[in-house]
Parts: sequence; structure tokens; C-alpha cells
Amino acid sequence: MVQFNIGTGMRKEFYGNLARYLAENGFIVCLWEYRGMGKSKPNDKDEFSCITMQDWAIDMRTVLDFLEARYPDWPKLMIGHSIGGQLLGLLPNHTILKGMVMITCSTGTWWHHTFPYRLKSYYFFNILTPLTVPFVGYLPAKKFNIMEDLPGALIMEWREWCNSENYLFDFLGKSIPHNTYNEISLPIKAYWTTDDPIANAVSVPALLRHFLKADIMNEAIRPTDYGVKRIGHFGLFSRKFKERFWSKIVNDLETMLSTNHHYNNPSLKKVNL
Repeated sequence: MVQFNIGTGMRKEFYGNLARYLAENGFIVCLWEYRGMGKSKPNDKDEFSCITMQDWAIDMRTVLDFLEARYPDWPKLMIGHSIGGQLLGLLPNHTILKGMVMITCSTGTWWHHTFPYRLKSYYFFNILTPLTVPFVGYLPAKKFNIMEDLPGALIMEWREWCNSENYLFDFLGKSIPHNTYNEISLPIKAYWTTDDPIANAVSVPALLRHFLKADIMNEAIRPTDYGVKRIGHFGLFSRKFKERFWSKIVNDLETMLSTNHHYNNPSLKKVNL
């Protein structure tokens, strides 16, 4: 059984093709969305504006608890895109999981993004956000064709993280009271693309190095190896990668279900990219 955590400001339908592919290959898939996104957006504007990133971590934890209660005999795996992998260390129930596949997951510190995208990131967090959120209570990102609208409390919290050298990790034990990053011992397969301005050779290890006990293998996906010009942060969810990339995810998940699974390479724990 696979819990599929989506990225920030995305609708779950964006990931539908991959979710169906996994189901066609024998997995029960729970594709869901965080509170405030898509059909989970409350009608009350005040309720919407108060949602935080840590609420999303609670949602992630709650979905996993639900799946364990509903299907106790099925082993649980997780796929996370972007924030869907970042928040893994905020789940106190991570021991339920047998493994995790991260797709373009990294820290979000804006100056770790590649140029010129880092200029867009700076504009997003430090110009657009403070010019809109105090007045309307949320970030009208959809109006600017960036992503779904984001709750005010959430974007302000995320802005703090992205304006800090170590991202959310600078807030552990402070505004983030509890975390389990140092406790997680899962096998983690992390994919990133070499042309992704967000999850790149700096920001991917900046995330993975905090999973001190995890058995990590990362893999760089190069567009030229797949016969395409660009993949970026979202491209791996395109159906054009069905045969060559999605099949790798199926293999990863099946391998993680083995009781003897281990990536068996100590150097990988150093996250050498």
C-alpha cells in the first residue's frame, strides 16, 4: 500500500496518471491532498488563512494512521514529491512505513536554487508574499499562474524556512517543537533531475543529510539519458516517463518490501551526488 504525498500548491489530480500506473502494477494507492488544497479547501476564508505547514505534517501523519487502521495487514510505503518528502521527519508514526521514494525532494532555501530561478524564488517569498498576504489573508498564487492559492499562515511559515540557511531545520525545537529526523531508519530512494532549479546538487543533500539513520540511495535523472530536453521539478510525473522511470519506482517499492532489503553501500549515506 502506497501513501502518495503531493507537492506544495498542487492538486492531487496532477499525479493521477502515476497513481493509476502503480495501481495497475499491484499497489493500493492513497492519493490525497493537504487541507486547503483542491477539494479540501474550506469555504471559510479565516479557516483557510490559518492553515500551516505543520498542519500539513499532521495531515500526512493522520492519513498514515488511517491506512494502518483500515488495512492493518498491508505493508505501508510512501511516495513524496517536494514537500511530500521534506516533512517525513515530522511524522511520529514513521515506524509504520517500510520505505520511502522521494521525487525531487530537497530543502527550499531560495539562494540554493540555481540561477536565474533563484530570482523568481526571491520575488515569490520576499516581494509577492509580503505585498499580498497581509491584505487578503492568503497568497493568490493561482491568479499569477504559479500554483494553487496558499493559506497566509502557511506561506509565512514557509517563507521563514526558505529565508533560512538550513531551511526548516533551523526551526527544530523552536517553532517546530517535535521531529523524528534523527530516528528514521527507513530505506529511502531519492530521485532528482539535473535540470531542476529547486531540487539540485546543493539542496538535495541539504535535506537528506538530516536522515542520519536512514538507508539512502539517491539517483540523478539526466534529461539527455531519457531523450528529452527538459524535465525540471515536475516533469517526472509526465506519462512520457511511464516505461523508463515509473517502472523504476515500481521496482523500488517492490524491493523495499523485502525483509532483507538494504542498499548496501555505506558511502550512499553520505549522500554523494
